[in-house]
Amino acid sequence: MTGARVVNPRLVLRLPGTWVQLDPSRPELTDKRIRAFVRLSMGRADELATARADMRKALGLLVERADPAAALESTFLCHEVSPGVPAPIAVSVFTPEAIRMSPVIGTRPEDVIAGFMAAMKAIGDGGGWEVRPCADGASARRWHIAETVVAEGLEDVPIRAFSADYWRTVPGSKRLVLVTVTSPLADIPQTLLHLADAIVAGSRFAPA
Repeated sequence: MTGARVVNPRLVLRLPGTWVQLDPSRPELTDKRIRAFVRLSMGRADELATARADMRKALGLLVERADPAAALESTFLCHEVSPGVPAPIAVSVFTPEAIRMSPVIGTRPEDVIAGFMAAMKAIGDGGGWEVRPCADGASARRWHIAETVVAEGLEDVPIRAFSADYWRTVPGSKRLVLVTVTSPLADIPQTLLHLADAIVAGSRFAPA
């Protein structure tokens, strides 16, 4: 007799303001949403046609080129964090099946996160991680500001970007999912961190 297929619960985020969800498993819908998001962000002026096309291509590649092993489930793009306040922020959810703690660890969130923290320390990657509470579990967070030089001769004016990673527990299991929050608004990291913490803390799992 064949056992029933296990369907993992889906992480539900409470996002303030207006956001657009991109789902790699639904390419046609994602393409429509990308087009709608670009129109919403840049308008319909003829002189911006090339810029809109470039933005659509960049957002499409963001989804298409995601590493299959990382198991990108969704990316959420912020249009306005509150009415009249645009904010270039992206939140992505990854559900890699390979990331689960040792069978000797129980399924209590604190035990799963403690196992993750110990594993990071064991491989020499334990710096900067901080345990954070969630509505129905726990998470481990690490954030940083990255600087990228986009062209030779522009070393003095690198592009700065904020990034925060949250490895979050899945209720009743040893699995972890990854939530990443990124933004070019690197000059206000504490504001972004406060928002990212609130998004992850308020997230919950629901049946898929």
